[in-house]
Amino acid sequence: MSRELPPQQAFQTHCLAQMGVVSWLSSTDTVSGTVFMPPQPWPIDAVAQQSVPADSFDSYSTGFRSAEPAAVPAPKLSPEEKDPLVHNLREQLNAGPEIIVEDLQPIEELAVDIVVEPDPALNTQITRLNIHAYSLSNKLLILSDVPQAFSQAEEIERLALKMGQALLKHPIDEWQSSAFSWPGPLRNPYFLNRTDWLFGALESYVGRLVKEFVDTPMLVLAGAQITQLVADLPIDSPMKQYPTACIVSLSELYRIPELRKEAWQVMQSSFFR
Repeated sequence: MSRELPPQQAFQTHCLAQMGVVSWLSSTDTVSGTVFMPPQPWPIDAVAQQSVPADSFDSYSTGFRSAEPAAVPAPKLSPEEKDPLVHNLREQLNAGPEIIVEDLQPIEELAVDIVVEPDPALNTQITRLNIHAYSLSNKLLILSDVPQAFSQAEEIERLALKMGQALLKHPIDEWQSSAFSWPGPLRNPYFLNRTDWLFGALESYVGRLVKEFVDTPMLVLAGAQITQLVADLPIDSPMKQYPTACIVSLSELYRIPELRKEAWQVMQSSFFR
């Protein structure tokens, strides 16, 4: 069965053949035919014949298969046109708005193993951290461990204000609270165990909290995790230069009031020797 193509389909098939695509729009019925180039929209030195009107057959219902490149009449090209540039081909394709060319070339992604060695000088057993911070009167900073799912923020906030007022011996007229979580949104497995990232994130967080402090901050570390993490910081870390008291977490002090006396004695001996 032989079927001639309308000018637009013939030109589209020729462009696809130039790009290396010789078969497209497969169908259950094998339909082949000779592709004739139209004289317009730009002249091509090839045999052009009048095609059968598109409404004389239903090519969309049965589909068609273009002829092999050898069956297409070879146009006579000048030496300059024998090796066309890519941008010229793009200009030709853009000149015909009715032509749609779809690139079916799959994208191949190569997996690359990234080996990240942690710095041996920065080591800690703490890989996850959830703390609440309370900055009181630009003098006192309390960092307290909190559970992963924590619902008593208001209670321990009031406890932190009471502790600060007792330590500073004046009402707390300026304060702020915030939270810090590690790894937080970080999900890259190559960096989850990088202790230098954790140390840097904690130091940057504390640095933002104490930037308004006039004097050296008094630091209260409440909880085993934050206490151990600060102990593992490098010796030249700014946080190691602050007067520091280490007590149990504020959530434990809230649930077990009997621990508050011991925590108070630790803070008194650390700040007011």
